Amino acid sequence: MDSYKLQLFLHIAVVVVGLGVTFVYPFLQGWTERRGVGATRLGLEFSEHLEKLVVLPGALLILLFGTGLIFEDETGYKDDFPMWLVVSIAWFVGCLILALAVQRPTVRQALNALHGIPDDGDFPPAYMAASKKMQLVGGFLGFSAIALTFLMVWKPGQ
Repeated sequence: MDSYKLQLFLHIAVVVVGLGVTFVYPFLQGWTERRGVGATRLGLEFSEHLEKLVVLPGALLILLFGTGLIFEDETGYKDDFPMWLVVSIAWFVGCLILALAVQRPTVRQALNALHGIPDDGDFPPAYMAASKKMQLVGGFLGFSAIALTFLMVWKPGQ
């Protein structure tokens, strides 16, 4: 296997594993919220754990392998950098910043809002606000993952 195919395989595999898991988050959130505060607390803790263990390392590896692909002779991108790739990289980095600067702290706020609430208690207003924010930002991040996949496969203008 040549280095291009290996890097392409690793890039795609890390996207599937590292970002694929994030598509479960909205379902997990909805499912746990219907089961109460205790289940929601556990679901959010699990999401945080997955983010540290799978998603963030995956995002960094996506950037690493993607950068490696740019400099492969087979792509030709190091000599002629296409606009779709510029947009894709900027969008991905923007999403990474949004995930780290907004979504991650919002999940932490949601967990803090549930601290001290009995497992069978009512959701406090602070949690409900964070829940809506997590849904909105998470929806945008999920849409972005699909849109970036489209750009990577379609390669508009190429």
